[in-house]
Amino acid sequence: MNEKLKRFLTMTVERSPVWLDEHSFAYLRSDEQGTHIWEMNLDTNEKRCRLPQELRLFRISAQPTTGDILYGTDESGSECEQLYVLGRNTTAPKALTNKTDARHFLAGLSPDGKTIAYASNKRCTRTFDIWKKNIETGEDSLVKQHSDNYNWPADDSMSPDGKWVLYNKLKGESDNALWITNVDSGESFRVPGDDRISAETNPAWRHDSKGFYLLSNRDSEFLRVWYYDLNTKQMTVAFSYDWDADRLALSADDRYLAVVVNEEGYGTLHLYDLATGTELNTVRPPNGVLAEHQQVSWSPKGHKLLFTLTSGKRPEGIWLLDVDQDTLRRISDDPMLPEEAAVVVEPLGGSYTSFDGLEVPYWLFVPAGKKPENLSVVVEIHGGPEGQERPAFNAFIQYLVSEGFAVCAPNVRGSTGYGHTYTHLDDVGKRLDSVRDIDSLVDHLIKAGIACPGKLAVSGTSYGGFMTLSCASRYPHLWACAVDTVGMYNLVTFLENTAEYRRHHRESEYGTLEHDRELLFNVSPAAKIMDITAPLMVVQGRNDPRVPVTEAEQAVAALRKMGRTVEYICYDDEGHGVAYLKNKIDCYSKVAAFLKKYL
Repeated sequence: MNEKLKRFLTMTVERSPVWLDEHSFAYLRSDEQGTHIWEMNLDTNEKRCRLPQELRLFRISAQPTTGDILYGTDESGSECEQLYVLGRNTTAPKALTNKTDARHFLAGLSPDGKTIAYASNKRCTRTFDIWKKNIETGEDSLVKQHSDNYNWPADDSMSPDGKWVLYNKLKGESDNALWITNVDSGESFRVPGDDRISAETNPAWRHDSKGFYLLSNRDSEFLRVWYYDLNTKQMTVAFSYDWDADRLALSADDRYLAVVVNEEGYGTLHLYDLATGTELNTVRPPNGVLAEHQQVSWSPKGHKLLFTLTSGKRPEGIWLLDVDQDTLRRISDDPMLPEEAAVVVEPLGGSYTSFDGLEVPYWLFVPAGKKPENLSVVVEIHGGPEGQERPAFNAFIQYLVSEGFAVCAPNVRGSTGYGHTYTHLDDVGKRLDSVRDIDSLVDHLIKAGIACPGKLAVSGTSYGGFMTLSCASRYPHLWACAVDTVGMYNLVTFLENTAEYRRHHRESEYGTLEHDRELLFNVSPAAKIMDITAPLMVVQGRNDPRVPVTEAEQAVAALRKMGRTVEYICYDDEGHGVAYLKNKIDCYSKVAAFLKKYL
């Protein structure tokens, strides 16, 4: 076993903190034993494991009035999440849902702790309805039935008085309407009440339930902070930036609003005193990615803020900012050994001009002690497509860098974080423009003297896997090898076989089976598979509901039939990606050996 790689993959990371009371919080912790739920007491610094089983854990939440922990988990990557509650003084979780072929998303727990609201596609696999359940009696009630696809609870979605649930009707990155439903009557309406195409996300309720703050891209290239008044049903702009705001949290007394802004990939924390409308001049977190896809959590009393922070040299850890004391400290221990800290690096930010004059940003990880000159380079492409490479800690990237490889992670057109227009530059018929961005990137890296010609690999997961196959087939002369993880091979068969509720959302990005079938095939790697000449590794999860295993099987079969070099790894207990620690160690050991062999 590669012990060095294992150490990188098993560094302890802690994330997703939520308050249990004013002194303690729950969080997710991953280490060499897998991912578990832990609890920490801030007065004593005592830590205890609350859920010792290794699970694929999704977003956790808590009820400070009871100390209960709520979470979702699936089996073998199926993404059919079931909901559980772990009582404050219990060791065994209680199952709240048990339909294992359906997905369940928690919307919130009532103030008395007796009723949960959630979204599920258990009635019809194609659509999500809003439900409520009496925890004590087990009685389920349908609150709001739907006929469209995504109706998913927004963050912090149940009002503090337990009367309302907020949820999104997701159709596309910029078409993500927010709706509100009365938990008792099922009365529903859009927030705000019009038919405009826009995205409204990340609500943060006032604690008197009279309204909430939220993010919206209305009338702007970027997501701004708005306030919605539930009585007047009016929405007004509160705070604006030249970048996307991407996370909100409102203190328990409604005095302070925390806003995380995505500024060139870094997460910048802004704190506002809502009584005066001014920004606080307080201690700031170091540069990094703050709370990406995670909660920012205010204490039930006082003004203490918990969040997760990571950067190139910092594995995910939990930090505490005390506004009243004007102090900031890292709660999590530093998991790195001195010899590891000496070889991990912060990425360098850069950009290049693509084929049509578009400026495209990227991050470059350069091995410690080396200059960015004449390097073997792995081009790592993010998924999505509506995703973004950010300067966060990535264990496998840092391992490759420690072994002498450079890693270049671009944000090609279609990425989020650079404005509404940039995000939609690759839609439907423009799909291959993002692939051409990679050709221009390689040209830039070689002309700048960063990359050694003939010593480049391309790699990516999900849509990044699609990009990997596309780059390997449309620009075969550029690559020494390629690694595709759960990538789409044929957009036609992908849309035909992806989970039913996902199809409409994905068609808004790629084109529809009804109108664009020929285009979908022509922009797919399947149309150019015969041109792949570089050795290829394909990684897949057998139970993937997003990119079915048949996508990988088609690509592997076609290449093997032509006698090309292809290595195929398929995990029977995985879904969309590699989640379990034993599989990560096995998979990344093989990927690393593959890259070393050909680079």
